[in-house]
Amino acid sequence: MKDTFGRGSRAKLSRIDIGELTLNVEERGTGPAFIFIPGLVGLFDAWEFQLSEFPNRYRCISFDHRGTGDSDKPASGYTTEALARDVIGLMDKLGIDKAHVAGTSTGGCVLQNLAIDHPDRVRCCIFSNTWVRADEFITRVQMTRKRIALSYGPEEYVKVSSLFTNGAMQFRYDLDKVLELERRALATVAPVDVLAQRLDMTLSHDRTADLSKIASPSLIVGTLDDATVPAYQSEDLHNAIAGSRLVIVEEGGHYSYRRHWQQWNRTVDAFLTEMESSV
Repeated sequence: MKDTFGRGSRAKLSRIDIGELTLNVEERGTGPAFIFIPGLVGLFDAWEFQLSEFPNRYRCISFDHRGTGDSDKPASGYTTEALARDVIGLMDKLGIDKAHVAGTSTGGCVLQNLAIDHPDRVRCCIFSNTWVRADEFITRVQMTRKRIALSYGPEEYVKVSSLFTNGAMQFRYDLDKVLELERRALATVAPVDVLAQRLDMTLSHDRTADLSKIASPSLIVGTLDDATVPAYQSEDLHNAIAGSRLVIVEEGGHYSYRRHWQQWNRTVDAFLTEMESSV
């Protein structure tokens, strides 16, 4: 089987029927389960640097969100709660009782739902560049993306979204990887009405009142130059989750886990090792 990214264990790609819909899933490695939830772009490819490294110790799983990539694209039903149910359905299908879970951006909102509503299924939480609820800044960012989609179509939406998510430094130093991710996004992009609903779900997400219920060990990563989700959102999340650990890095944009993936991986690996040794 082809090794998609050239490093680490070989990838197993499959479409898995979880009951409500079918998800496109990548799986690598063996060991304790480690699930990676993508952000709003929704493609498992965004986690390529993690899916190439962590399978040395973990059974790593990621997937295309509903409405993205090669997963089903239903006409309605887009909420962060629905995406959390998709993760639980996938875990059930794969025979996973409990997992470490990382979520970036919108994926971090999905992870909030998992940790609050399904605490027995989550070992550790890694929140990367995510938010508590959409404030005026995030609302303006997401509404700009929505207006681009509605006015100019899916292709322009993908290109503009790439500016917000990748940031200038990745266009400067990792352009090949930016374009690689864009190509799959463009090839599999959903209809405009689905894109609009997925953007709306980011604006309606708000588990503020329940965040204090999160008891799973939690690591929160933010970056000072994130043009999509300001670092203060990571601080707010840290303040809401008792015992959580906060790491703010100076540069990395919204895709901090891709821009400086070695540092991100080392930080997460050390956190997981510490959590596992304390059990």
